[in-house]
Amino acid sequence: MDDATTSHTGLRSMLRRLQHRWHEREELRTLDPRELNRLACEFGLTAPALQDLVAQGPGGAELLQRRLHALGVSRADIERIAPGLGRDLERTCGCCGEKSKCQRDLEQDPDDTAWKQYCPNAISLERVRCTKGRFPA
Repeated sequence: MDDATTSHTGLRSMLRRLQHRWHEREELRTLDPRELNRLACEFGLTAPALQDLVAQGPGGAELLQRRLHALGVSRADIERIAPGLGRDLERTCGCCGEKSKCQRDLEQDPDDTAWKQYCPNAISLERVRCTKGRFPA
């Protein structure tokens, strides 16, 4: 494939993702406010926080999973140590503005500690990593 074809395919893919994101945001906007609040509560969020999370797109959860893997931490470890923390980590990661930097760091060198300087979940993730062996499986 030549560069023009690759660029065109990438642009089409990006436009599809944007269209899907806009559609999701519009669905939330058209919900009855009571239904939106009920839905947000199911996720432990306020309605505006849910709207912000949807606006950010789905990349946060995938990046969190990759970071957990790099740290040798599982979702089960998190829930054993601090029930409910996993959802908070996902929410924070989903709303983070550093996704491109995080993705680049995970691709280039997942063991580099540079992520701790910008990741809003760094302290929580490090604490879980350091204490995971103290809690029986």
